[in-house]
This record gives sequence, C-alpha cells and structure tokens, in this order.
Amino acid sequence: MGTPGWSSSPGAADPHRAADPHRAADPHRAADPHRASDPHRAAPSRPASGSSIAPSWLVADGRRPDLDDPRVRGIETHDPAVAHAAIGRLYRIRDLAPATGPDFRFGRAVSGDERFAMGDIHYRGRLHAVSEPQPESFCVSRVLAGRYGLSDGRDEIRAAPGDRFVFPSDRVKEHHWDDMHLGQVMLDRAAVERELAGLSLTTPPEGLQTLSMEPVSDALGEHWASTTRHLLDGVLSNDAAMASPLVRSAAFRSLVTAFVEAFETTAVGTARPADAGALPSTVRRALAFVEEHAHDDIGVVEIAEAARLTPRGLQLAFRRHLDTTPTAALRAARLRGAHADLEVGDPTRGHTVAGIALSWGFANPGRFAAMYAAQFGRTPRETLEA
Repeated sequence: MGTPGWSSSPGAADPHRAADPHRAADPHRAADPHRASDPHRAAPSRPASGSSIAPSWLVADGRRPDLDDPRVRGIETHDPAVAHAAIGRLYRIRDLAPATGPDFRFGRAVSGDERFAMGDIHYRGRLHAVSEPQPESFCVSRVLAGRYGLSDGRDEIRAAPGDRFVFPSDRVKEHHWDDMHLGQVMLDRAAVERELAGLSLTTPPEGLQTLSMEPVSDALGEHWASTTRHLLDGVLSNDAAMASPLVRSAAFRSLVTAFVEAFETTAVGTARPADAGALPSTVRRALAFVEEHAHDDIGVVEIAEAARLTPRGLQLAFRRHLDTTPTAALRAARLRGAHADLEVGDPTRGHTVAGIALSWGFANPGRFAAMYAAQFGRTPRETLEA
C-alpha cells in the first residue's frame, strides 16, 4: 500500500525470505499464487553490517512487539484480525473495508539495509482502504498476481500482473486489493536525496516527490527491473556482498539512478544554469521517444518529429538543456538496453556479446566493448557470463 514496515506475528511462516519483485510467479509451480515461500527465488533477510539507523519503513506507530519489532522482517497469517491490525499500522490506514473468505491469507517479507529494501506482499481476498501520506520513503511495486487499484485524487491506475508503479508518498491514497500479490522495492527518501547530489541533481525545498505513478516509458521500466534483479542476485543473496559497505553503497546508488530515470520526479539538474527550470516538454518528449524506441531504426529526424521540433531545433534544445546531442542520448539508451540484455543473457543458450550488441545497433564489437566498459565499469563478456 505504501512503504511497509518490517514486522511479524506469532507463528509466522519463515519471515526471513524476500522474493524477487520483478519475476512473475510460475503458474505451473503451485495452484496458489499467494504462497510467500514460493514461486520466487528468495533473498536472505539480514541486518546490514554496521547499520545503526533504522530506516523509515522499520518504524510503525503501534506498540505491539509482535507486529513492530524491527528485528523481525516478515508476517504470515490466516487470521484477518492480525493481518488488518498489521496493515493498519504499517500503511497508516484511516479507513479499511475488507472482504475475506475462509481461505484468507496475508503475508509479507522484507530484506535490505537502512537505505533500501526489497519485499514481497500478498493478500487473499478483497480490500478497500484509504491511507495517509508516507513522505519519508518511496515504494516501487510490480503486480505479480491479482489486481491493484490505486488513486490519489490526481492519478488513477488499475494495475494487472506485470505492471509497475510507484506509490505517491506525499498524498492520501485510495487502494483496492483483489487477491493481490506484489513485489516491492523501498527507498529511504532522505538517503535518496543525499545521493542525488552525486548525480548532479537536486530537489526543490519541499523535497523529492514523484509526479506520476507509472514509468515514463516501457524501456526505462525494464531498466529499473534489470537493476533490481541485479540487486537481488548479486547483493541481497550474497552474504559477503551484504557485509560490504562499499557494495551496499554502490547497489543503492544504482537503484537511485534507475529510479529517477524510470519515474518522473521533481529532481532537477544542477549542471544547467541557475536560472534554468525543469526540462521543457519538447525535450521530455524526445527523451521518452528515445527510450521507447531505442531498439528501433530511428535517428535525429524521427526523434525531432516525436518532439515536434525541427532537427536543428532538437539539436539546440539538447545542447542547451542537457549539454549533449540527440545522437549521444540515443547511443546511451541503446547501451542501457544492451546492458539489460547481457544481464539476462545465457551463453549456454547461444547468446553472445556480438549478437546482443548487433541487435542494439552496434556493428563494431570492439567499439561497443570500449563504450560499454566506460559506461558500466566492466566488459560486456563479464556481464554476460556473470
């Protein structure tokens, strides 16, 4: 519903497992798509080494130790009263109207550190609720099963399996759950805002806010998904990685970068002149078109048409507002696309660096490898074989 807390109840079924929030459940594994223990590969839940500051989603307003103990990071219950008490506290619910049956089940599990966490939440039944703002954190979710309706008085979505969205943390929200199962990534807002400085970004005085619930494009939504898969596979599931502050910091930095790229926020660049405002709509349209069609045969002419500019006007707009060119922006988008394909590629199934590079328009393997290494800090072969 928003950014959840870590909690448990007596008799919880293995609260220390967090599922990948971006892999849909395998319908052939189990008849029940809401088993928290299963259709997803789990990451171990552990406190981060040396962590002393509890993240905002660890803190709940209630006083029951069985629900609010931050050392316990899961709940699994068939008791509606226990579930709704937890939901009410964790999500700051002011109105809750459930419709549950004899097969009711509720569960969630979370794993991460004080800046980020990945989790899994499922609810068997229907529920309508209104929740208060939770401005201290951001929560990006993907529907794994069922339906999730969300409105905030400005936007409204009806999310189905596979859909991604970010909760508007600064506004009152109305929720409709229908046999819902979500994968979630939580980001501490204060930590995100501190990280933005390293990305040459800043926020308005009121702090960072999201401007829409859905990703700005399918391509950037997939880039967010690949980043979170890497976090699960390479960090949360790796004891040595989670014990390293440097690794955790690098993982968080990559999450923040993917977050502000994939979702429209109030972050603005600091590299532009002090009197420059947010990007004009023409540039935003051009960037969205580039991300959406990076895999297609497009160039400056097509990008300019999408932005409703002349090619010359597009060049000037990119130089003025982004200090780059449309061609460079397209090349960067294709590099990100190739990176995502390399991350999920499998050499045993015939995937090759050259083949993936060519599919994204890089005909020269040597030049592609050099650009890739400069962008991602490792060779494309290392990514493919990881």
